Amino acid sequence: MNERNSLYVAVALVTIGTFRFLTDTLYELDPEYWRVLAGTWLRYVVRAPSDGTLAGELNAQWFKLLSVPCGIALIYLRCRFESGSAAQRESHFRDWAVRGVWVGVFVAGFTVLELTKDLLVGENPSLNHVAHAASAVAAWLLTEVLSFTTPTETGPRY
Repeated sequence: MNERNSLYVAVALVTIGTFRFLTDTLYELDPEYWRVLAGTWLRYVVRAPSDGTLAGELNAQWFKLLSVPCGIALIYLRCRFESGSAAQRESHFRDWAVRGVWVGVFVAGFTVLELTKDLLVGENPSLNHVAHAASAVAAWLLTEVLSFTTPTETGPRY
């Protein structure tokens, strides 16, 4: 993936993650807040109980697949705009120990958050762990494809 597309993907994931975190917080404050979105597609992107449809089930149980990739995208943006050359920033971001620590921190953090929240209708606690494990794998793979190299840094094109 080129640098521009990497930035688009990272910004999109951070935006999704921030939005979902805000709606998780809203749900904790008022579990009925989502009802104003009933009947719209937005109902399926905010934290809400399943309505029995495939989209409702995916939202209640499987939206967690994006949790760790959203966190890793935030770390990518932090690394992307640090000082140093693109090669140095990329080397640091791709270091297996650094990636492992970040993925582990996000999985642990999101698991603790899940344990403190009330379950939604359509949510299975055992599948939460499966979703977080799959999310960790997706995040690890994401770290492989996000790029720091601009076309000018790759050398001339012939």
